[in-house]
Amino acid sequence: MAQQAQRSLLNTLFLWGTLILALILVPLKLVLQGLRWSEVGMFLLMYTLIGLSVTIGYHRLFSHRAFRAAWPLRLAFLVFGAAAFENSALWWSSDHRQHHRFVDDPEGDPYAISKGFWYAHWVWVMEGAVRPLEAVEDLQKDPLVRWQHRYHFWIGAVVALIPVYVGWATGNVWGHAAIGLLLRIVATHHSTFLINSAAHRWGSQPYSDTNSSRDNAFLAPLTFGEGYHNFHHKWQWDYRNAAKWYQWDPGKWLISLFAWVGLAHGLRRVPETQIQRARLDMEAKRLAAVLASTSPTLTEDLRERLGLAKARMEEALGTFQSRREAWEALTAEWKAKGQARGAAWQDLRGQWKSERSRCQQELRAAWADWKAARLKVLAFDGAS
Repeated sequence: MAQQAQRSLLNTLFLWGTLILALILVPLKLVLQGLRWSEVGMFLLMYTLIGLSVTIGYHRLFSHRAFRAAWPLRLAFLVFGAAAFENSALWWSSDHRQHHRFVDDPEGDPYAISKGFWYAHWVWVMEGAVRPLEAVEDLQKDPLVRWQHRYHFWIGAVVALIPVYVGWATGNVWGHAAIGLLLRIVATHHSTFLINSAAHRWGSQPYSDTNSSRDNAFLAPLTFGEGYHNFHHKWQWDYRNAAKWYQWDPGKWLISLFAWVGLAHGLRRVPETQIQRARLDMEAKRLAAVLASTSPTLTEDLRERLGLAKARMEEALGTFQSRREAWEALTAEWKAKGQARGAAWQDLRGQWKSERSRCQQELRAAWADWKAARLKVLAFDGAS
């Protein structure tokens, strides 16, 4: 998909201008006035509201349809997301869907890391390639999205100037403008841009190595959970970016909260068995590479043990997944008939719980067997 490259004067002036002004005016402000807690609070409030609107709204809701939201929530995301000054939700989603479709392809990916770190980070914005809206017909049906697309710059300006309004009311326009407006714009831009650049350059690939995406826990706090990018590229439609409960992803926690209060529904998530299977395949691939560097005669027993452990793990995952799917289908059938109640239903639920417990026990045993085989290979590699 060829793109016509041209320099966007407006984008270039805005990105460089806000950065240079922040580098000059923020230190000057700190030297002359110091830093007030009200300024820090305003910066954090605006950075959080706008950043969450980008990750939850622009990214997970509009770009990937990972969940559905009531109109007040969509409106809030569109209003505060506009203050990121990263274009309208429609354009943002179009570019991002193309990124996933053509990831790493310098011709199709708008911010391909294969064209360099800084290109993926922000040069692509300043280059201003002419890209038509693509694959966003679903979003164009939403009147709120169309409204924001038409007026996003003015909406963003009104919202972004909230710190200035507060500064005017409290007699501290200069401090709030420097910290809450200017510094916040730069921080929002470059934290978002780091996902396009750093999250495609540094980090781990626990789920897939078919593209450059990486999990980077250091980026997660800056981007409200977006740092787990390898997981996201593997299952872009999942409302989470961090699959494990302890991984920092306030986006997924808030979406769950919105669902609990009735503002969101239809949350999509990949089954845990698929996640484990992906991890298993990646580990097996890396361990096979370790064994391939050694004479087959020396590692024959290790290969056999690793193969048996992987086969046991795959069987346990397959059994658990098939049993779960069968139970979900049975549950849907009983609910459709209005029979999901009474003694017969409770008996079925009890049978499923017992079967699920047996499957989970086998999974734990198979995973322990796999880990033991993995450690043997790694120990052999260390000794050699």
